[in-house]
Amino acid sequence: MSQQLELLTEVPSQWSSISNITPDIQRKEIKPFVVLALKELEGNPDSRTSSLMSVDKFAAVREVVRHVVRARSATREPWELGDMKMFLENLRFSPDCVAELSTLLCAEQLYTNIPAHLRVKPGLAGLQWKIDMSLSQANMEDADQKQILRRDTFIILILKLTDGQTRTYRLSIAKFHELRFVVASALKSVIVLEKRKCMRKD
Repeated sequence: MSQQLELLTEVPSQWSSISNITPDIQRKEIKPFVVLALKELEGNPDSRTSSLMSVDKFAAVREVVRHVVRARSATREPWELGDMKMFLENLRFSPDCVAELSTLLCAEQLYTNIPAHLRVKPGLAGLQWKIDMSLSQANMEDADQKQILRRDTFIILILKLTDGQTRTYRLSIAKFHELRFVVASALKSVIVLEKRKCMRKD
C-alpha cells in the first residue's frame, strides 16, 4: 500500500455508513455535489444546498471531499490517480462515478484555497531508531558501566513524514523513556475518548 493510499484510508470505520449510499450516486450528480461541498468548506455555502432532494448523497460526497481536502494539506505531493481510484472503489462508488470524482479530486487547483480549519500537520509515515553510544578510554576509566550507559548512550530517532520531510532527534535514555510514557498516555486517552457515547457515529 502506498503512503498516499494509507493516508486516505487511515480511518476505515468512518466510511461504513457512507459506503451504503455511494452505489446509488449517479455520475451526473458528482460535479455539482463537489462544487457545493467546496463552497461550503470555504465558508461560502450555496443557497441551493438547502433545497437538495438527495441530501444523503450530497452528505456522502461532501464527507469524501472534506476528507480528501484535509488529507491533501498533510502532503506536498499531488494525489496519484490510481490511489484515488482505489480509495473511491473501496467506498463502493460506481465505475463512472470513480472516474469522474477521481479526476476532480486529483486536480491541483482544488486545493489552492484550503480553509485554515481543514489544514493538518504532516503525519508520521515511518519511524526508525538506533542506539548511539559514545565511549572513549577516558570515560571508561573514571566511571563504571552503568554510569557510562546512563551518561553516554543516546537514542537516535528518524521520523519520515507524509509530506516527504525527514526529522532526526537525539534523545538521552531518560528523555526517550519520557517520550514513550507521553505517547502511551496519549493513546490511552484517545481509546477512552473513543469509547464515549458522544464520539460514536450512529
